[in-house]
Amino acid sequence: MKKNIRTILLLILCISLLVSCSSKSDDSSQKESGSIDGQLTIFGGSVGGVWSVFTEGVSEAVRREHQGANVSAVPGTVAGNVVAVSEGKADFAISESLTAKFALDGTVNFDETHENIRAVAGIMPINVFQLVAPKSVSFSSVEEVATKDLPMRYSAGEKNALGDVISESVFEAYDLSYELIEQNGGEVNFLSGPKTFELMSDARIDSLGKMVPIPASDILEASATIDMKLIPIGDQAIDYLVEEYGVMPYTMEAGSYDFQEEDYETVNTPTILITSEEIDEETVYNVTKAIYNQLDYLADVHNGFKEVNDETITEVGTIPLHPGAERFFKEEGLLE
Repeated sequence: MKKNIRTILLLILCISLLVSCSSKSDDSSQKESGSIDGQLTIFGGSVGGVWSVFTEGVSEAVRREHQGANVSAVPGTVAGNVVAVSEGKADFAISESLTAKFALDGTVNFDETHENIRAVAGIMPINVFQLVAPKSVSFSSVEEVATKDLPMRYSAGEKNALGDVISESVFEAYDLSYELIEQNGGEVNFLSGPKTFELMSDARIDSLGKMVPIPASDILEASATIDMKLIPIGDQAIDYLVEEYGVMPYTMEAGSYDFQEEDYETVNTPTILITSEEIDEETVYNVTKAIYNQLDYLADVHNGFKEVNDETITEVGTIPLHPGAERFFKEEGLLE
């Protein structure tokens, strides 16, 4: 009897070990096939802003590719996103490639280097500087504001964001500064697009400069109630920006907005998805693959995603690619 019991117990133990090994084998196979384990966070922009749309779109793309993946789209800020990734507070984040470069090198508005920043993919190839104002304002170019010392009431968007940095440099190209604008009777504010347009409709702010896709949703919305125009920044400012920051000249074709009757000359720097070098290679590989496989879905999320293709998805400026992203792009033949 005791012998039979020992035999039964031994059989149960063997079966348990076999089941356990099978389970581990299945788990291993599942992970190798491209699963995403655990919680992932992707930092974006303020609630209701265009970056929040990008972030939720990328998050959903990953969920669609990996059923059950726990991916959270989290509000963030332009400058803060890079720091959050660098410090491990976010797994991924939206950033302009130029802002990420500033953080990587510890220049412009970053007091220290964030050398662990890595690029995943270009997700918004067209991200251009646009300076808009009501048609009723007295000036028709930045150069005119500078040469005539006009009292411009300006909004530079979020403080220390790329729109602020580029705005200040545009003015510098004409020996103008925020301080001189205020000395001339104008003012410089650091407000969100919606808040700026709210004040603009009340004739309390008369211009806004920002780095955004084409078309920018808040500019589109505001133009429904405000008769608007684009204020040329001029060749002098474009040349200065290209030399200073390595951005690319860009022509916004006429008709990009209903109120835009002529081509608009400006500069472009792509919006990218970033991570840190500490995030494991397999996770970044799977996220990159999910974005690439879901480009048709993303094109329905925002028009800017329609510009992402086999060429532009690898255009991340001078930020080093994460090994996981690099491996995926090489497998697809997108990188040599």
